[in-house]
Amino acid sequence: MNSDTCINLLNDTFKSILGVSGRPFGGMSKSYDGMSDDVEGVQWNVATFKNKTQRAQLGVNLEGMKYDDWPIARFIESELKNRGLLSLPVEKDKIFVGFFRDAWQVTSRPHIEERSLGCSGISLEALTDYQWVKTLEEAYACLDPQNNHRGRAKQQVTLSKSGVVKTMEVSPHLQIYTTIWSSFPTDVKAAKALMQKGFDRLMPVYEYVRTCVK
Repeated sequence: MNSDTCINLLNDTFKSILGVSGRPFGGMSKSYDGMSDDVEGVQWNVATFKNKTQRAQLGVNLEGMKYDDWPIARFIESELKNRGLLSLPVEKDKIFVGFFRDAWQVTSRPHIEERSLGCSGISLEALTDYQWVKTLEEAYACLDPQNNHRGRAKQQVTLSKSGVVKTMEVSPHLQIYTTIWSSFPTDVKAAKALMQKGFDRLMPVYEYVRTCVK
């Protein structure tokens, strides 16, 4: 199965399960391709990575964008008080937390060396309260403290492509995800079953994050 066929299978399965048109992302300059449900605020997204295994992951995504008065700030504030994510009754060994720093250059987000925040990439099972608080605090610092953390902060970052260090606007980006397959299934039926299993696994996380940002 060639890469275009794989991506089409991934995206078509995602759209079919959610009943959405979706918004594709990735492309030639990225190490991944995928699709989001294109809603403002808490999103579903799916991605595959351009490597030999063709691993794909399904995620609950919340970007550091204005939307309805910066929902990512409300999520961070809620978690700093309660740490409710850590106590959800889910398959913690199969769900991973990613928190990233996006640097902004007009509307594009160039890759930076400081992209990962705190414990990014660790499973919910391994994540400690201390690690989570430190990660949340680092993410919160990516929002403007002079505007009640409702806006992008300015930080010094290193551009990966050139190595240039410069001050740029940044914002935090949450991605809680699970692997849905390690190599592409051979047909639509198998793909749909595996992806649906991922949705079922992450649904409590999705609903919880949505509750935090209301």
